[in-house]
Amino acid sequence: MNHSMATALFQAAALTFEELGFLFPSENLEPEQQSAALDAAVGIDFRGPFSGRLVLRLYGDILPMIAANMLGENEPPSPALQQDVLGELGNVVCGNALPLIAGRTEVFQLSAPCPLSDTGEGEVASAQAQIGLEQGRADIALFIEK
Repeated sequence: MNHSMATALFQAAALTFEELGFLFPSENLEPEQQSAALDAAVGIDFRGPFSGRLVLRLYGDILPMIAANMLGENEPPSPALQQDVLGELGNVVCGNALPLIAGRTEVFQLSAPCPLSDTGEGEVASAQAQIGLEQGRADIALFIEK
């Protein structure tokens, strides 16, 4: 795994969760964050100087809280709106990470976010990062096509 790509993923995701989700990301995961169950996952395919997919997985039932924060609501929005929020988070993380990896002048085309139902176990990512968020966590994986 490329350390500089992992750092870029972490930085892009931490900034996204801070600015859009009004959360305080952490590099250090507590035991309950590490053992939290998968909540939801989304994949964003991209094409440009290199192609691949970014996968964002949320654990610990934090998506309802993040969605409410992003939409300025006191109560969690509908599951459909939560999926839209997850897709937007994935797009922003991907859109912010790729220029950190490839350079700010490179141009990428992102596909529409696609909900994922699998855990992705067994897949080998080119880079990955984990971020502690409240009682859960976010896992970000970057898969680059060879």
